[in-house]
Amino acid sequence: MDKKRLIYGFLLVLIVVLMGSLIAGVVISNEIARSSKDEYLWASKEKAKAHIMVIIDDSNQAYDEAFNKGILDTAAEFNIAVEINKIDRSNYYEDVIVALDKAKYLKVNGIIVHAIDDEGIIEKIKEISDIGIPVITIEEDVPKSPRICYVGVNRYDIGQLAGESFARLLNGKGKIAVIDQRSYGKDRTFQEEMMMLGLKEVLKSYPNLTLEIIKYTEQGVLSAETVATEILLNNNQVNGILCTSGENTLGVVQVLIDNNLVNDVVLVGYGNDTEIMEYIKKGNVIEASIVTDYEDIGREAIKAFVEYRTNKFVSSYINTDIRVVDETNILDYISEMSDSNDQNE
Repeated sequence: MDKKRLIYGFLLVLIVVLMGSLIAGVVISNEIARSSKDEYLWASKEKAKAHIMVIIDDSNQAYDEAFNKGILDTAAEFNIAVEINKIDRSNYYEDVIVALDKAKYLKVNGIIVHAIDDEGIIEKIKEISDIGIPVITIEEDVPKSPRICYVGVNRYDIGQLAGESFARLLNGKGKIAVIDQRSYGKDRTFQEEMMMLGLKEVLKSYPNLTLEIIKYTEQGVLSAETVATEILLNNNQVNGILCTSGENTLGVVQVLIDNNLVNDVVLVGYGNDTEIMEYIKKGNVIEASIVTDYEDIGREAIKAFVEYRTNKFVSSYINTDIRVVDETNILDYISEMSDSNDQNE
């Protein structure tokens, strides 16, 4: 009798364990289905042909609706499931490593990552590539890693556009300061070096237009205000400022307004934040802003994965669209963005 009870007890425990595993499996499956239908805008229930993990910086304003649209619409076009992991900047390096390990464990078919040019990241990308998972970098490249390609703007071109804008707005004469956002604890990355090279290349043609100072900020508008105040107090001859992020741009705007320097300093900003666009539209506060097409980045990243999966080859660099928005084209740009938003609704 005791033997029978023991057997029955063992079977009961086994059934409970199996049911628990089954329930867990159902929960996971439902979560994937729910993500596919609602979060990732899938209309059909057709099985995905591939699974991509996207790893991005949650604090980066660039990864907004436009980027999501580029990623998700193009993924749906090719029937690809997308899992988006947003990482907090405060612990970005460590959390990216964890997310990459997760992708490796899940054996996804591809990874799109806003990476950091760091030895630890390089080694992790190598591990993942060695087991046959292609890695695509966006926003910041890791050229020494075995990533299959970089999709994003050419920072050298950004530097050139900025230089050309200052040459035009300052009539070829002035002193420029650059306020750059510190990249995850590093003063200068490969991408930022390229941007400075582009800027300096243009300035070679204008001997009276010089780059005087480069300062770095931590994340946040307040930091930009502090740095801009220091530059303008200690370098009174600076009459042009280039900002490389939307946050920095708006921080410098506040300093110029508070100190009545709007008419004395030409500000070339970065990004298409609504507030930045409004300042350009009003005139004489932000003279120009360099704008990146993040929908194009999302779209091209998915296409790069598809091309590599199909042909086992893709271009190492895929450069996406950038433009300068100023008083000459601001109304056209706002109209264009409005039409695009209407189409998305």
